[in-house]
Amino acid sequence: MISSTEFTELRKELVRRDAVTKTVTLSQLDITPDGIKGDYLKVQGHVVSVNRGFWSKLAKTVNVNSALATSFMKNDDEALYAMLIKAIKEYKTVRTSKSQEEYQLVADPETRTVYNIVKGGGNGRLSMETICDITDNILNDNPLISLESASSLGGVTQFNFVNDNAIAFPDAGPDEEFKFGFTINTTPTTTGIELYNHRLVCTNGMRVNMGKGTIARNVGNVSENFNLRSLKPGNIEQFMNNVKSLNAQGFIPTGFKETLLRTQNTKASFGELESAIALIMNELPDNENAKDYKKLVSSYFPAYGMTVDRIRRNGLDIYEMNDRQKSNIRTGMSVWNVINNLTFLGSNKSEFNISDREGLKSQGGRLFNKAMTTGLDLQYADLQSI
Repeated sequence: MISSTEFTELRKELVRRDAVTKTVTLSQLDITPDGIKGDYLKVQGHVVSVNRGFWSKLAKTVNVNSALATSFMKNDDEALYAMLIKAIKEYKTVRTSKSQEEYQLVADPETRTVYNIVKGGGNGRLSMETICDITDNILNDNPLISLESASSLGGVTQFNFVNDNAIAFPDAGPDEEFKFGFTINTTPTTTGIELYNHRLVCTNGMRVNMGKGTIARNVGNVSENFNLRSLKPGNIEQFMNNVKSLNAQGFIPTGFKETLLRTQNTKASFGELESAIALIMNELPDNENAKDYKKLVSSYFPAYGMTVDRIRRNGLDIYEMNDRQKSNIRTGMSVWNVINNLTFLGSNKSEFNISDREGLKSQGGRLFNKAMTTGLDLQYADLQSI
């Protein structure tokens, strides 16, 4: 947990590192071959530096194949790329309303170099100063709520709060105790709340979305997660009122116990296990991939190697299998254990240099949520004999 003294110091760092955003329309961006080569664009006539990865993100944001855009630049075809973006700009300007064509340029606060562009206006994003003020208010008004962790990366922030009262689930095992809470998170365009839990037995946290709703558009339709899409009068107050409502019910997501038992009693498919490993590998430095892959599989997912051996003994090649085939192969690891490994690595310092640990908590929550929504790959495997 983060003490008040630690938060004071953390606040300074988070405010200093908070991403700079600017709302623009495509018509305000001037993209030229020289600008692509020199890593800059013009925004309403002003030269703005961008990093090299910005161009592929711009392409993806306006629904152009990013691999195609990258190939243009590798082959010195910057003029073709600029021409393509210009055509899309003209089309969208004619075919879409002003609100639909708004984008956020996201820049590093120190270098002022733009490194990303995302769809949407910035009217629903609270500043880091405001989020820190809200955090102070929450902690001062609720003595049983603590700030478990806080982080910021690339304009995306997470503040994880937990209720200090632990809740046990005896049916799930003697060690299954949790502290429930919520996460205030931001993107470059929105501020939202989603439920969060902190598993005591291995001190790992999981962010999980098990409800739907928005504040700005329908204040009466608020469930277990929602986004603040506008800072209009009354919306922030409603935002805080919903924190109080969630607190009154202990922040326990509806159906949590049933979903917990389901993930414990269902084996992970080969596809689910492979996806979890890939998610972690994507957060590791490229130059350490080969070494870390072997260590990760042997230490946290030994069932993967055993399953690969079993598949090969049956004359199959894992590299030629499709997702559907992989989803039907049982491993020796429960879905709950896969979730725990994702969230453990997302919550604790480990032997791996993971760039976005908060992201792994969220991914663990998505796999958990899968058991309640679309269903786990092997959730109904026992019906195959009917």
